[in-house]
Amino acid sequence: PGHPSGEHGAMERRLRVGILGAARNVPFSVLEPIRNNADLAGKIDVMGIASLEQKDAETAAKGWGIAKAYKNFEELLQDPSIDGVYNVLPREVRASWTVRALMAGKHVLSETPLGVNAAEALLAQRAAEDAGRVLVEGTHPKCHPVTKRVREMIMQGKVGCLEHIDLNLPVGHGLDGKMICSRAGAMMSLGCHGVAIVRALAGEEPRVISATAQPSKENPEVDITMSCNLRMPGGAAAHIGCSVALDSKESPSVFTITGAGGCIRVKEWFTGKGRSSNEIALEQFDESGERFIERIDNPQVRDTFYFMLMTFITEIRDQERRQEVGMPWSYGQTKGPADAVLNMATIDAVYKAAGMKPRSSSTPLPEPYNRIGHSKL
Repeated sequence: PGHPSGEHGAMERRLRVGILGAARNVPFSVLEPIRNNADLAGKIDVMGIASLEQKDAETAAKGWGIAKAYKNFEELLQDPSIDGVYNVLPREVRASWTVRALMAGKHVLSETPLGVNAAEALLAQRAAEDAGRVLVEGTHPKCHPVTKRVREMIMQGKVGCLEHIDLNLPVGHGLDGKMICSRAGAMMSLGCHGVAIVRALAGEEPRVISATAQPSKENPEVDITMSCNLRMPGGAAAHIGCSVALDSKESPSVFTITGAGGCIRVKEWFTGKGRSSNEIALEQFDESGERFIERIDNPQVRDTFYFMLMTFITEIRDQERRQEVGMPWSYGQTKGPADAVLNMATIDAVYKAAGMKPRSSSTPLPEPYNRIGHSKL
């Protein structure tokens, strides 16, 4: 089945996607946005799912209404009817299977983060360039129109010269569930989104000034909370606080942008699961001291994952039309995997500033992407 592309009136077939991993977030991050939005359903088909164990894939396919359960990951990647994959596998093996999917000729939408460190993200970027395939990290909050509108307001000078961004993410923001988040740690579960949001809003690459972590009693290498302070080249500062402590589960996700002439406050705009606040509060510090409430015109069913999937599909189709797929200069809807590399480099720096070791790779990537400097490119 096809649908009008809108630009030339031609018919584009749906993007045929397979899911790597039977993660708990698949229904609300992929399936529900498609079922709830006819425009998205006209652009994508979920063809099948693969898991580490075939029985898990069969259970997920039956329970979630997915047409096919593959025997293993390799069978899915070798299926010529699959155009791309959504990789929701655990962080430790995620980059390895992203690279394998790219080498099999598939476009990849990867769960966040792309890998466990900047080196893995860089190698995945090289694999995408070599394969000529689109690789997008699913930092879904950046795709939401509220994030884009706040960045626009900053650029328009609504708060004057940008001075500070403050962002707090509680455990309820995590997709993986409270138990998995507590094992992965605050920075890897939540902070990866926090860093991406701050970088998107500031439009600059931050330097880590300081960071403080509360380690887990069960595993001192896991951060239960992380608080970090960043500085932008233009002088603005930022603070990111994230926690996987269970007592934070009822706390809202909040960010505040302060400038010389005002401040912007946004709360719970990307919780997903069909929920979205879409409200931006602006207070200007001029003589009138006016306060404004701006609401983004966005239907309730268009949550943050709807925009993530639309961004992935549009990126692929735009690059295909230009006949330059997967190159660093080809990305327009996103900044491509290079953005994920910079995000992970900042996360690595946060760990170091907090006196913790950055996460080390435990699963080798396939050759020639198992070492820096030996890719085909």
